[in-house]
Amino acid sequence: MRFLRDFEGKFIVSSSAIMVLFVASTTILHHLFPEVLQVPNIRGPFTINPVWLDLAYIDSLTIILSLAIIYHGIKTHGMFKTICFFYGSIVFSGLEECMWILAGRFDVLPFETYFFTRGGLWFFEIPLSVCLVWFIIAWCCVYVAEIVFPNKSYAFHAFLAGVFAVSLDLFIDPMMVNLGVTSMFTDSEGMWVWLSDPNEVFAIFSIPFFNFLGWFFIIFGFSLLFGYFFEEVPLRRRGYKKSSLLFILGIPLVTITIFFIIFLINYIIQTFLGGVNLIPI
Repeated sequence: MRFLRDFEGKFIVSSSAIMVLFVASTTILHHLFPEVLQVPNIRGPFTINPVWLDLAYIDSLTIILSLAIIYHGIKTHGMFKTICFFYGSIVFSGLEECMWILAGRFDVLPFETYFFTRGGLWFFEIPLSVCLVWFIIAWCCVYVAEIVFPNKSYAFHAFLAGVFAVSLDLFIDPMMVNLGVTSMFTDSEGMWVWLSDPNEVFAIFSIPFFNFLGWFFIIFGFSLLFGYFFEEVPLRRRGYKKSSLLFILGIPLVTITIFFIIFLINYIIQTFLGGVNLIPI
């Protein structure tokens, strides 16, 4: 029971409890009270009947994969750093995507963005499975960067991880967006739905360019933030308690900063390339 008396143990237990409560409450909000956040009524794509079994399958699969990554992280980086990366990446990616979805939905942005069509458990307006995939991708991209360039700084690793992530998304997004053809529902439009007209925005594979900006900056921004507070030398100097608390405070600040950076870059690009759709699908 000494683990529960140490700061690391208390932090892991308390953060786990908060995450469970938040996911449970926002899952209830999304499914039972969709009118609160004006959740669009488009379903799919579901390929297993009944629908709840399909959702349970996706959630279970991503949880199992996340547990495998957590096990790897504990073996290579220790439990505390791995758990901080795990919950931090979920909150970071969840907040960032929620900002884009809700800002577009409630006219904070001058254009609509996108929304997800399926999910069992939810992190606000993001399926928990998507947040877990963000964790898996972030961890793998950073780890590969560390292995390939072991003598480089955490900032270089964060940048390279962002590049890896965008390269991966150039394959993932075009495939997933068009999975609606496999759905059992005729009104399904894919795993998620882009609301921007590819003939009015700068798009690649008929997907708005700000999506790829988001992939880079979410992975880069989070990895940079995590590396700054949890690189071995500054971590020993600050201590676990101070580092973790500053890390938590930094998440919303960096998330908001990235939101405005993506918006600004996208606005500039739209001025010159609006309506250009590279490799339309």
